[in-house]
Amino acid sequence: MMDRMAPRARVIAFLVAPPFELLNLTGPMSVFSKAKLNGKEYYTIKLLSTVRSSMAYSTSGISLSPVTYFADHSGPIDTLIAVGGEGSMATPAPEVLPWIRNRFNHVNRIASVCTGAFLLAEAGVLNGRRVTTHWQHVDELIARHKHLRVDRNPIYIRDGKVYTTAGTSAGIDLALALLEEDLGHAIAACVAREMVLFLRRPGNQAQYSSLLAQQADVSGTPMRELPSWVTSRLEKKLDVHELAKVVSMTPRTFARQFELHFRTTPARWVQSVRVEAARQHLETGEIALKSIARLTGFRDEQALRRAFLQQLSLTPKEYRERFSASISATGSVKV
Repeated sequence: MMDRMAPRARVIAFLVAPPFELLNLTGPMSVFSKAKLNGKEYYTIKLLSTVRSSMAYSTSGISLSPVTYFADHSGPIDTLIAVGGEGSMATPAPEVLPWIRNRFNHVNRIASVCTGAFLLAEAGVLNGRRVTTHWQHVDELIARHKHLRVDRNPIYIRDGKVYTTAGTSAGIDLALALLEEDLGHAIAACVAREMVLFLRRPGNQAQYSSLLAQQADVSGTPMRELPSWVTSRLEKKLDVHELAKVVSMTPRTFARQFELHFRTTPARWVQSVRVEAARQHLETGEIALKSIARLTGFRDEQALRRAFLQQLSLTPKEYRERFSASISATGSVKV
């Protein structure tokens, strides 16, 4: 690791292909800008553009400066981050791709936020790697780039020194993870609290809340009330017969319709909803695991533990230690 007494040693360069998504840039940029060591900023942030212009323009109509034309940047780069947006999915200027390939050989890390993966893929630096992007654009990434191992579920993936993320806010999760790699858990937790980010999600967490996704998928169907009904009764018995009554179907018809809409079995779905509820308890309080198991409908603490390992590859205890908002509650870290 680089000398921690040199707070400006790490240069974070954001590469934008206008028009870019504003939050894809400003979210992770805010994380890095708040990182301080011994009272001094630890990172130097550079904004590079694939277009020669005094401003970098976003899809929202807001332009940012100062910006440097990518080919004019001559200094070192520790972490190069390709920012997603409409521009990153378009055909880049020919001179951009060899520049990315050359920089790839010299940077400590290279990353993409959202559809920034398309730009890195065009440069060939993602070939053969496990990657992700926004769930709405996964199929297009697969169709365009056959040499990638695309995973549509995680919010971010690390494969060697290459990091790729899902949509928008996942860039913030990645920035916090990189900050933790560089400066440790305590400082990353302080930045998360300052930004009112109570949870730094593990990379293998699904791209979106299961409840939000389910409510969107089943709106306008007989299943539309099921997610909210289940979450208010997690401590109850929730088998196929009970769920079928809610939507006025026979158990057989319900099971068939459920798998059609939810793309999983009722038992697995109920477990995922219970795990999501348990995560919220672990993130926001110090409730005993035995009580959390009871509140969320698990038979006992061991059943809760097995469900967490299956879905998150973490035990409830490990999850709380890593992602609880109560960690270092004094709100300050001294290094």
